[in-house]
Amino acid sequence: MQKWLQSLARSTNIHTRSRQIRDGNLANNGKQVKSKITVQKWRVRGQTKWAVHRIESGKRKRTFFASKKAADADASVLRSQQAAAGDVWLTLPASERQRLLQVYYEAKQMGVDLADLLSDWKRSPRFTGLSPALEKVIAELLAAKIATGRSTRYSESLSIPLNQFAKGRERASIAAVGLRDVEGFLNSKNLRSRQTLRARLSTLFRFAVRRGYRADNPCDRLESSKTVKSSPAILSVDQARKCLDWLDTKRSRAFGWFVRTTFAGLRPEEAENTSWNEINFHEGWIRVEAQTSKVRQRRVVYPHPTAMAWLLRAKNRKAELPIARQPRRRAIRLLRTLLGFPSWPKDITRHTAASYWLAESGNAAQVASSLGHSEGVLRKNYMALVTKTQAQAFWQLMPQPTKAARRKGSQRAMNEALSTGISPPEHPIEPTRLDS
Repeated sequence: MQKWLQSLARSTNIHTRSRQIRDGNLANNGKQVKSKITVQKWRVRGQTKWAVHRIESGKRKRTFFASKKAADADASVLRSQQAAAGDVWLTLPASERQRLLQVYYEAKQMGVDLADLLSDWKRSPRFTGLSPALEKVIAELLAAKIATGRSTRYSESLSIPLNQFAKGRERASIAAVGLRDVEGFLNSKNLRSRQTLRARLSTLFRFAVRRGYRADNPCDRLESSKTVKSSPAILSVDQARKCLDWLDTKRSRAFGWFVRTTFAGLRPEEAENTSWNEINFHEGWIRVEAQTSKVRQRRVVYPHPTAMAWLLRAKNRKAELPIARQPRRRAIRLLRTLLGFPSWPKDITRHTAASYWLAESGNAAQVASSLGHSEGVLRKNYMALVTKTQAQAFWQLMPQPTKAARRKGSQRAMNEALSTGISPPEHPIEPTRLDS
């Protein structure tokens, strides 16, 4: 019993002494306590521990160690950090200090100066609050494209996906639009259209970065999508004949447009905006001016003789060139119904010309030059889509002579017969189409 009482007295004395030391230190000047790191002996649950005392985030903190050596080592590290960074570093929680060290290490590895990064952030729109609304940036982008010479058609095609993306977030700051917003929009669309939509959105965000409205382009962090492209849709020989007969019979305003894109290979927009004055029937070429071309480069197309024959027929039928978009679209809807298509395949007329032209001539360089793109693209997209026999049948689709031409031909035959003394035939022989 006596030994137990002596042990209890010693234990009480240790606790009393440690509390006295602690209370005495806390009673000292606050600045001195804040900057001082001490190691003290403690009795915790009957075991001797060593505590490292310091101040973090304005609060007193202590860490217990099993040995004085370990406690002195930790205190030494804290004192060295205090000497290097001052008391501010020690006031931070340990987790915050660890995070700052990790960020510093990663920035050092990437060659990024944290002071410069902070300076750039302070000038960024998200910090200064100078980032305009999304709808205003879109309008500014479209106006800038028009002012720098881009076509109205390009501006319209650009505005459609951008306005779709902005729906519901028109008044949001463009600096606040993040990667999740872009991914959510793209994921709601067909996989085949995502690449085009991504390019359109990237145009918007690059413009915003150049204007200083935001710091980055979120499209740069998107995963690229991969799709397997199917072969281009083309018109068969019978379908092309049916379209020509209908356009010729109806004297359609879009007759010339259809011939130029289906037989001369012009892009639909190029064929729409090229006038009759840019077709030389005597020398057999079509001039596509730079302001009309999609790639803004002037070129001269030497089409197949069949194309020139149909163009002459279309001109005699008073077909319009250039032609407004509305009558062209009306003609496409009627042709779609005529052929039984659920929808009109994109660029089917130009794909038709490229496929049959390449199969018939075999000269990829010449055809690519006439179409206005590279030889590699031509071979990749149009090689062996049709056979040479099919191509020959396609280019034999010549126009039938009109009634006036038949009467003129019959009168010429009668005059020649009378001049030679040969009796003219009772029934004039009518010319036949080459494909009959």
